[in-house]
Amino acid sequence: MNKIKEICKIIKENVINNIYFPNQVKQVIDFQKALVYPLDAQERILRKILRRNKNTEYGKEFNFKNIKNITDYQKKVPIITYEDIEDKIERIKNGKQNILTRNKVIHLVPTSGTTSKPKLIPITRQRIKNYNKEFAIWGLYVLKDHLEITSGKTLYFAGPYYEGKTKGDITYSCISGYLAYRSTWFLKYKIATPLILFNDFNFKRKIRKMAIYAVQENITQLAFTTPIEAIIFFDYLKNSKKKIIREIKKINPKRAEELKNLKEFKPINIWPNISLVNCFKSKTNEMYIDIFLKKLGKNIEVRDPGINASEGRISIGIGKDGVSGVPPINTTFLEYIELGTNKPLTINKLKKNKKYKIVMTTQEGLYRYDIGDIIKVTGFMKKIPLIKFECRNRYLDIAGELAPEVKLTTIMKDTIKECKLKVKHFTIIPCIETSKKPKYEILIDLEDKTTTKKIKEFQKKIDSNLQKGITDYDQMRRYLGRMDKPIISILKKDSYDNFNKKRLVGSGNQKPINIHRDSNFRKNFEIEKTFR
Repeated sequence: MNKIKEICKIIKENVINNIYFPNQVKQVIDFQKALVYPLDAQERILRKILRRNKNTEYGKEFNFKNIKNITDYQKKVPIITYEDIEDKIERIKNGKQNILTRNKVIHLVPTSGTTSKPKLIPITRQRIKNYNKEFAIWGLYVLKDHLEITSGKTLYFAGPYYEGKTKGDITYSCISGYLAYRSTWFLKYKIATPLILFNDFNFKRKIRKMAIYAVQENITQLAFTTPIEAIIFFDYLKNSKKKIIREIKKINPKRAEELKNLKEFKPINIWPNISLVNCFKSKTNEMYIDIFLKKLGKNIEVRDPGINASEGRISIGIGKDGVSGVPPINTTFLEYIELGTNKPLTINKLKKNKKYKIVMTTQEGLYRYDIGDIIKVTGFMKKIPLIKFECRNRYLDIAGELAPEVKLTTIMKDTIKECKLKVKHFTIIPCIETSKKPKYEILIDLEDKTTTKKIKEFQKKIDSNLQKGITDYDQMRRYLGRMDKPIISILKKDSYDNFNKKRLVGSGNQKPINIHRDSNFRKNFEIEKTFR
């Protein structure tokens, strides 16, 4: 405890304008106590959530006021998915309150969209308070190792903080932009580009303006969800050097001259004080980190800030390995279901190297919500498990698009029918190519040969239908510019049948593989032709 107080004192003496006010320091001290008594902290937050929301519609439906402990809660309140509360959220969208939470719903954020109709998660002011508490803990551990980042600004990549309003006059947007928009004035000041740029849906205009602002700042930290965002931005800087310098000269001649005299127009030369990168280090993102660091021009630390989904935070990235994090035990009640079982476990029952499905209860009105994320326990910090993201159940996610297998398969089948193709088998896989945007590669085994024209029509149509059918895919393709259109690879005749024969001999299972997360899956087949 004395060590933590000492660190807080150092931070308060050195950080501009004291980022850590007394309330933030209190969150850190409370967190230190929870490291020793995690189950007590979880019981307290659950009781607080139930007590606060006992008179809501949901609280009355499941008799929150008579729930005495965790066991009671698990017996009386069912595990749910979005579909179970969709009707309630529709009413919230239309302006109704006191349905899931007594706190007023002030915003809605889309989560992994499985239909053209986005799934929207309610946000109250409590989410902002929780975010600040969690940020205080994360920030302490980051600044303990990288106090130098406070001398400059953060180049932060985020989605819009405003996309529109519902019929009930409630705004909606993605969580990354909204949390930045609702953060403290000081954190906003520390973001290198004006937040209003997040709301620009014209990608070319947005990236140009971001570049103009960013190259004039002293950037000490980079923060983004996926390295693809930074890679695209770095490529833009390299390819637009003359144009950028010409525009900077009009507003900041001295800086324009400095940029002009750089031997190489690499990010690390533009911003020599960059010392930390915060990035979600999923298995897919790991494929891009080496490319990102090469384009940056320096091998610096890349940390995972933790899992902060639209539904709520699952971990705070403070593990020494730069990947793992601790559950936010003072703000969210979490249950864990070990893969292969059905029994929900509390935080004190988790074991190292085991994988678990997450069920969360939040102060935002989600009760025993199956988010679909799977985590792995990598170790312990005192008595709190350190966890890392393993995968999202049955999703394809190469750029943050979180495309569900069921929806991908449905869109594929409908598009095949629409384009009148005769297809025996198909599999959608990631296509990861150096210095190019990620994309889907669709492996197709045709029953009959068809024309190049029909394949290209299908290629155009599947891209369009994916954008219409999966909200996050549409955002990654059009608004954030992280992905390219899918490529189509036609397999040689009998190639898929031969693969299935091997599977039959090996496992006796010939269940169709409609999506596969490994781009090397294509090596099982002979490719006749690829359409880019």
